[in-house]
Formats: sequence, C-alpha cells, structure tokens
Amino acid sequence: MRRTRHLLLLVGLLTAAAANLAVADMVVELRDGRRFVLPVERDQVERIRFTADRELSQGRIRLLPPAGETADAGDLSASATGAVRVLRVSPTGPLRLPSEAAARARDGDVVEIAPGRYRDVAVWRASDLVIRGVGGRPVVDAGGRGAEGKAVWVVKGARVRIERVELTGARVADRNGAGIRAEGADLELVDVVIRDNEMGILVAADFRGTVTIRNAAFYRNGTDHERYGVPPGHQIYVSGGDRLVLEGSYIHTLVGGHGVKSRARANLIRCNRIEDGAGAGSYLIDIAEAAPTRIQGNLLIQGRRAENRTLIAFGAEGGDPRATLLVAWNTLINEASDGVFVANHTPTPARLVADLLVGRGRILTGPGTREAVLTFPNREAAGLGDDVRPLVGSPVVDAAAGVGLPPPPCRFAPPRGTAPRGRRGRAPDVGAFEGG
Repeated sequence: MRRTRHLLLLVGLLTAAAANLAVADMVVELRDGRRFVLPVERDQVERIRFTADRELSQGRIRLLPPAGETADAGDLSASATGAVRVLRVSPTGPLRLPSEAAARARDGDVVEIAPGRYRDVAVWRASDLVIRGVGGRPVVDAGGRGAEGKAVWVVKGARVRIERVELTGARVADRNGAGIRAEGADLELVDVVIRDNEMGILVAADFRGTVTIRNAAFYRNGTDHERYGVPPGHQIYVSGGDRLVLEGSYIHTLVGGHGVKSRARANLIRCNRIEDGAGAGSYLIDIAEAAPTRIQGNLLIQGRRAENRTLIAFGAEGGDPRATLLVAWNTLINEASDGVFVANHTPTPARLVADLLVGRGRILTGPGTREAVLTFPNREAAGLGDDVRPLVGSPVVDAAAGVGLPPPPCRFAPPRGTAPRGRRGRAPDVGAFEGG
C-alpha cells in the first residue's frame, strides 16, 4: 500500500510535468492489473523512484517510442529516438528476418516485426530488449528446425519482453523443440501465441528471476513420446527460476504432457483457462517440486482422453516439504470417468477455498483443509451455462458467504485475457466466475 501511494504520487507529478510534451509514453504496469500511461518527454525525466533512497534501475522502467515510429532515413536497420534504438523487421526490409535483428540487437533496443510469415529461427542475446509485433501478429515458423537445436527463439538476455508474436514449427533432434527456450533472466511474454512445437516454452534450470506470461495462448505443443521413447512435451515447462506468474492465458489441446509444469521457487497461476480439449494430456497443473504456490480463479477442464487423471499435482518430485499450496476460487471440471482434483504429495496441508468441483473423482489426496468447496456430478447439477458461468438459481450463487479469503480481482475472458470479476449478489459465488 505504501509503495502504491508513492507510485500514485509519482504519476501525478510526472503527468503535470509532461503536459503538452507527449513525444513518447512511459507505461507503468502493476501486478494487480492497473496500468498507468504517462505522456512524458524523455528529457524531462531525471530519475524514477519510489522513496528518497530507492531508485528503479537496471532498465526495469524505460521510455519507449510509440510502435511504428518512422525510421531514421540515415539508418536502414534502426532509428534512434532518445536512448532507445528501434530495429524493424518486414517482408520488404530493411531487415527481412527476425534473426537479422537478433544478430544486430544491442542492450536496450526495441525490435518491431511487421505482419507476415517468416521462415526463421533466432538467438536473442541482448538484455533489456523489447520484441513486439506491430500492425498485426507476425508468424515465425521454424519449418522443422530449431536455433541451436533448441527452439524457434532462444532467449539468452535478461529482462526481455516479447509481445504479439506467434511462434510455431520447432522440431529438433532431442524431440523437445520449443517455441521459446529461456536461458537468461526475467522474461515476460504478453499476448503471444505458441503452437505446434514439440514443447511450448522451456525455461532452463539455471534461469534467473521471474517468468511472466500474460494473455497468451499455448496449444498443440508436444510430440509422439511413446513412438520416440522421449519425455512428453509440455505447453509450459519452467524448470528453473525464482517465480512463475501465469495470468489470463488459454492453454489447450494437450499432447501427452502437462498444461503447466513448474519447478520455480514460487508460483502464481491466476485467471487462466487450461484444458485438454480434443487432446489427451497429463496433469493440467504440475508443481513438480513443491514451492509456495497460489492457484486462483482458474477454469481447469480435464478431458475424457486424459492420460493422467489428476488435475493439479503438487510436490510429486520433491521440493520443499514445508511449502504451502493454496487452491482457491477455481472451477475444476473432470470429464473423465474418475480422477483426483488435487493431489498433495507433501506433509504440509494444502488449502482449498471456495472451489467448484464438477465431475467424478476424489477431491483431495494428501493432507489438506477445505472451506466452502462445492462438488457436483455434472454441469447441469451445478447450474452452469454453456460458458461455464453460474446461471440464475445455481446452487453456487452467493455460496461463498463468510469465506475469509477474498476472490481474485480477475476472471478469465475469452479468447484470452482477463476481465474484472466483480460481484452481483449478496456474497461471492463459489468458483472462478460470478453468475450472470
């Protein structure tokens, strides 16, 4: 709260100072979803800080030029705007492939990719880098290859943000060709689509910092693991790092592997839709090595063809036995004939709060507590509509009265993204959605 007050004060001061000086936008994004866009001239900003003694540094807040700003005619590959250099990729040039931009990129650059289909793979080594599609979503198709035998894009830099791109077609000798192989630190994916690779995103074990994924789509990533005798491909596999933040994303059509598998040291999985769909996957969420984890406001749907009948698994491969698991305000649907909604493999009790469970199976294996958790044999009995939201008169409406833990501020909004959850009745509804 104290930090938020300082930030609001900063917003007011900068906005006043920047009146009529709108050359570029500084965007401040908070973890609770609020977003401040400040029209401010670069030369007017001396420093950015929360308190008198704590400055923000290391490129975490930067002033970026508007998307598609006109290139400097004196430089075919880039335009200099203040301290930010922009590299532009287009089917007509000056740079015709993302890999050409990757080879030239320096720390702090912005790479803009115009719509089109690029047969290409690339290794991104620069840090404090922004890579974004402009004017539409470009498709980067590896065409059965992988940069360094790993992925469509291998990201080695720190503090890299990737926006509005589609990555597909990775195939490598190890059968784990990913849309993205993350080997650096602090990677952020926003509004990306990663599909039809052997792995969605694969985060290296020595990755540092936070992996943040928002408003993304992952689907049909996987391989015929039985045919080739290799581990199955996952849509998201975070095998290292300090924290995974996954929000507003649609993960579906699993191919043998997990929807989300994480070994990060902390996890926040909030307001997503994760389902087998027409595929046949394993766990929808696998926190393989137990770590502090919050799974809140998600819609999870296990299909009839699922290879493993557990929706959420926690600590199946070790980790911190004292780590806490909170599963709250989710709608979990099991379309298989049997299963387990939450499997806790640690001695520390899991906490289930205001979850809606639909279908057959055990609610919880391993130690745990339950508060306002409702179970129903099918969607009709739960009073759910075609959009899985409670209908008028559903038994889940207002059923979370007295629950001490508030619902998350967001809900999943198709096709991907989030919207405010809100509240319509005298009390919150159980599950991931408010009735309508």
